[in-house]
Amino acid sequence: MRDTQPIGKRDEMKQSMCIVGCGGYARIVLDDIYDMTDEFDFYFASRDIDKARQYSEDYGGAGYFGDYEEAAADPRVQSMYFFTPHDMHLDNVNLAARHGKHVLMEKPIARTVAEASAMVESARDGGIKLMIAENYRFLNTVDRAMEIMNAEGAENPIGDLRLIEMVVEGFSSPGEWRANLDRNGGGVFIDGGIHFVDIVVNVGGFPELVHAIQPPQLYPNVEGEDGILVTAALPGGAACVINFSRAIPVQSLRQVVKFTGSKGRISFDPRASELTIDTPDGQSTVEVQAVRRGVRGMVSEFRRSIEENREPVMSGYEGTKDLAVVLAAYESMRTGESVRLSLPER
Repeated sequence: MRDTQPIGKRDEMKQSMCIVGCGGYARIVLDDIYDMTDEFDFYFASRDIDKARQYSEDYGGAGYFGDYEEAAADPRVQSMYFFTPHDMHLDNVNLAARHGKHVLMEKPIARTVAEASAMVESARDGGIKLMIAENYRFLNTVDRAMEIMNAEGAENPIGDLRLIEMVVEGFSSPGEWRANLDRNGGGVFIDGGIHFVDIVVNVGGFPELVHAIQPPQLYPNVEGEDGILVTAALPGGAACVINFSRAIPVQSLRQVVKFTGSKGRISFDPRASELTIDTPDGQSTVEVQAVRRGVRGMVSEFRRSIEENREPVMSGYEGTKDLAVVLAAYESMRTGESVRLSLPER
């Protein structure tokens, strides 16, 4: 390990987090959180030590490692944020648990419910916190929409929830390990569509029934699906439709979420700073504070869960629920039959 910060100068109130897996998506997240130096000292680990060194230099890191085991064993590191392929997640948690390091794991939690359950058990046995890095759980647009829909009487212009609609359209072929069915655990739905599954579970509850179909494949190099249409029956009778695709030949990514109730509709781009309320009496706009894709709030919640010794909001079990919905959609897509769901065991 190369340490670039003297031990005596560390702020005892901070936590030390090691970023594990210095790839392209890690850089996107770091661009949002690198300045959270009042909360964290950042370390970096990669199997390519030159890459770990470069990331540490680029983001003012406290040190870097050329080996995951070395990072996990270092007493300076308190937690590990894994940006690794999905087929490595179980081994990653087992490694961290052996060394008593808390884990923030990029979504999805795993490729199968069995893997996810093993990860939760490993974290429990190791006495560590396991949080899934589902940043859409921390978006102000979603939180504000839920506040509006949960308000009483005239303060709620939407009424009882009847329908959730989501359209996500982009034009980008998955590359490298994400194009491999076994390593990724599926196609674009398990990797990106799971964000929107989490919104459904968070707002409408865990689906009771799922049906899915796959449009014709556009990208021949992608072993999993490059698009999917999912319908679901939610608790209380509400319905859900998710149209998620990375194979729509358009210039820019489009994300639209709509919640329709008995009195009106609320719609928004989850990443934006406003929501539109539409009722028979007219339209209005509600502004919210932009939150850099929810990543900062997500990382702060992870830190607080460690400090307060409690389950994080986006726990391993919450991640397992999202995964179970994705896998039910895959089963339906494969068989042509609707799939009835039950909550995963804790």
